[in-house]
Amino acid sequence: MMGDLESPLAAVDEATGDGSLFARLDEASRRAVEAQVEWVRIAGGGTLFRQGDAGDSLYVVIRGRLQAIVEVPGRAPEEIGEISRGEIVGEMAVLTGDPRSATIRAVRDSALVRFSKQAFEKIAESNPNAMLAVTRRIIRRLQQRNLSTTPPVRVATVAVLALDEDDGHVAIAAELQRALQPMGRTRELTSAWIDRELAGRTDDERASWLDDQERRHDYLLYVGDRGPSAWTSRCVRQADRILLVARADAAPDPARIAARLAAFGLPRDGIRTELVLVQPADRQTPQGTERWLAATGLQAHHHVRRGCQPDGERLARFLTGRAVGLVLGGGGARGFAHIGVIRALREAGVPIDAIGGTSMGAVIAAQYAMGCDETALRTLNRRTWIDANPLNDKTLPVVALLACRRLDRMVTDMFGDLEIADLWLPYFCISTDLTHAAVRVHDRGAVGRAVRASMSLPGMAIPIRDGNALLVDGGVLNNVPADVMKKRCGGKVIAVDVTPEKDLAVSGPYPEAASGWRFLLNRKRVEMPSILAIMMRTVMLSSAHYRGRVSRDIDLLVAPQIARFGMFEWHRLDEIAQAGHDAARPALARWLGSGST
Repeated sequence: MMGDLESPLAAVDEATGDGSLFARLDEASRRAVEAQVEWVRIAGGGTLFRQGDAGDSLYVVIRGRLQAIVEVPGRAPEEIGEISRGEIVGEMAVLTGDPRSATIRAVRDSALVRFSKQAFEKIAESNPNAMLAVTRRIIRRLQQRNLSTTPPVRVATVAVLALDEDDGHVAIAAELQRALQPMGRTRELTSAWIDRELAGRTDDERASWLDDQERRHDYLLYVGDRGPSAWTSRCVRQADRILLVARADAAPDPARIAARLAAFGLPRDGIRTELVLVQPADRQTPQGTERWLAATGLQAHHHVRRGCQPDGERLARFLTGRAVGLVLGGGGARGFAHIGVIRALREAGVPIDAIGGTSMGAVIAAQYAMGCDETALRTLNRRTWIDANPLNDKTLPVVALLACRRLDRMVTDMFGDLEIADLWLPYFCISTDLTHAAVRVHDRGAVGRAVRASMSLPGMAIPIRDGNALLVDGGVLNNVPADVMKKRCGGKVIAVDVTPEKDLAVSGPYPEAASGWRFLLNRKRVEMPSILAIMMRTVMLSSAHYRGRVSRDIDLLVAPQIARFGMFEWHRLDEIAQAGHDAARPALARWLGSGST
């Protein structure tokens, strides 16, 4: 293990594995270089150097991991890569004489060997192979950056911390360890185990041991103490991801939470921190999540029922980039096909970890996110769309064809005062901001209001007012928002598009002009779609054009054959759901059989 008395050059030889920097140095040159190098230790979250600093030295990483961040005025800092054991950092500025091109920050407690510019020049004079080795590393790094502008998120160490005085974080860590084992070598670390097994070791020796454990395992779970401590602080410094665990049935105390986070050293720049709310096993619907998010200042959260294995597995998939997101497109009654697709996913053993959609897809997605299974989806939609018939509320079409009183009652019947944050699954839906000509993503606030905006077909339903903006059906701009899901889910995206490529075709008599009064009086029978069908099809046209733009974000597209069903044939719910099931089963079989999952 590395100690303060260990030769820095020997440590570099061991870390790089080939000693290429010093292969031809004679003993005198080696001693001269050794006199100009030094150990550098940096705590997790600390900064090695900043963009724009003078490039007066380069470093070799002996232990830990660093990340490179580029800062551009007017934009959020962008992570462009990671540097781990045996890699060189800072060499570009040393070779060119230019200022540092990126800020280098420690992802976890790290140890490096620093070479001054003079020391490196001495190596290069005695050993041209050293210059060649450094040049090759630069070329490889530039090639990797050109091939992928966004480096993959790598989560190898997870800190699981208690946000309250309960020990729920211990149970969550145990559940995570069980769920992660099939995905890779996993180990759980606690202060009690470290103190018992590593008694008498120096702090530096313990750090080296932890670094070795990371190399030996795919995932390390750092389980913090019940409160702030030296070990809990180390957990924070070592983490790629931080989970703050709290009992959901307790009331959050903002002042106490703020003090606790400060004692933990949070927030940590560049490290994602998420809230895990442990729900009672018998809880029907989460409650009060917005208060927890406000008290912690966090955005991402997970609901995990105590002792519920599927919830723990879902959390593990999110941490490892394996979560499955389901996106449901709009299409009126044809959206009932989503119910059949959900059934097919369950039968195939494909989890739904996050869900979102547009218009009718937003409705079904919200129902599923609040806990409805296939039977409940059929029952709820039969009662609200067929029995209550919310479209039987026509009025003088000055603003819209519908007065929307029944539509609003239906939304209240479905969702009540439920908040999006209180849904079991991460959820979003899409509406169109008419005022600003932009897509609006709804992932916080009242479920009913978000859904109502997402399905407010222009001309049929009254737009929803949001401040000074008017919101209408999301299908106007993005009917199958797979791109939104890809950014949020981070794993596989399954999209369901219920918009036929061809629709509303006519083959019979078609008038040059049409009198609405004569149609109402049945004095003239011609083959002509209704105004509602025309408006719906017009809005849904964006799906066909937008699909090509978001196809790169879709891992599996399910497109049921539902052109034979009318967009307002709500009474055909069971047939339409069956069509979705019939389309999804073979599509899932091919996808799963291809190994692309």
